[in-house]
Amino acid sequence: MKKQELKALMTEYSDATITYRSKNSNKLKYNVCTIDFSIPHIKAKNNRAKETKDTLLLFCYDTDTYRLLSPEKITSVVPLSDTLKNESV
Repeated sequence: MKKQELKALMTEYSDATITYRSKNSNKLKYNVCTIDFSIPHIKAKNNRAKETKDTLLLFCYDTDTYRLLSPEKITSVVPLSDTLKNESV
């Protein structure tokens, strides 16, 4: 997956479960992430991570931290609303 493609998906979904291959172990892992940093809880968190041309900065709810994810390692992006079976508005 390319960075712009991931960014477009995350902008559309806002919150999503992202499955990816670990850089170190090559095992499949996942995080529940958002690209919307306007939420007060997220705004209050310190962030020292800096996005690069090969990474996208997201906030992961399940680890309660900012995270740099490498789009090339991502295997799937599923909207959180689908996981929670929310009805579309």
